[in-house]
Amino acid sequence: MESGLLVNKPTQSTKPRPTARSSQRIAHRGFSLIDVLVSISVIALLIAIMLPSISSVRESARRVICSSDMRQIGLGMNLYAEDNNGVLPTSVFIEEVGNRAYPVAPQLMDTVRTSHEEYEPHKEWGQWDGLGLLFFKGYVSAPGVYYCPSHTGSHTPERYEDSWDLDGNTEIVANYQYRGVGPNGERKIYSMNSLDAVVTDSLRSIEDLNHDNGLNVLAAGLSVKWFDDVDSRIVESILSRTTETEVDDATQAWQIFDGDTSVTE
Repeated sequence: MESGLLVNKPTQSTKPRPTARSSQRIAHRGFSLIDVLVSISVIALLIAIMLPSISSVRESARRVICSSDMRQIGLGMNLYAEDNNGVLPTSVFIEEVGNRAYPVAPQLMDTVRTSHEEYEPHKEWGQWDGLGLLFFKGYVSAPGVYYCPSHTGSHTPERYEDSWDLDGNTEIVANYQYRGVGPNGERKIYSMNSLDAVVTDSLRSIEDLNHDNGLNVLAAGLSVKWFDDVDSRIVESILSRTTETEVDDATQAWQIFDGDTSVTE
């Protein structure tokens, strides 16, 4: 018996189905010129935003490496002092007067092996000088420790790569400045205050500054701290260098390091 219920049959859609040809056209639709230009603009904007951050992170990493190298030099310097009655490595750029010593060319004390005719090399150690004596004596084993990864001047490890022969006589300039004495002319590290600065980034010239906004500073107690040169005191002292003041400006930098309370870990 046929039911009296009415069954609604689904009506067939009148919307045309996409053909295989039209689907293929949709699938292969490419970017328009406007799409490409917008994409390039967005990518360029993102790169411009990220670059300063990436550069800052890279410099921070290099600063840490610089600090680590300086600490290795400090360890070698202390071992040298222990084996030499507490006396720091000597230098031809330091003049001894009685029980005190005074740098006569502090701006040149990033030199680790000298060829300056006006300064007589050590007879016992040849031309090795200052921090270079740590390498000559084996307290620092790798020449790369003497070079800051942020350095952009002319005194690079590549320049002196073939000069670190112990039997050589070529002048070698590093990226770290040696003080050689304490604030009062002390030669023994045990007579110095543990916070007295003894090694820092190069002070030879503006081109030799390793970092753009400050310097790492090694103290006699082996702590390495960052000096933030926000007011350009160090930069201005180097820029004002003349024949008459070239000794005093590097000395002034050491005094700034000793007395500055904004130096941070």
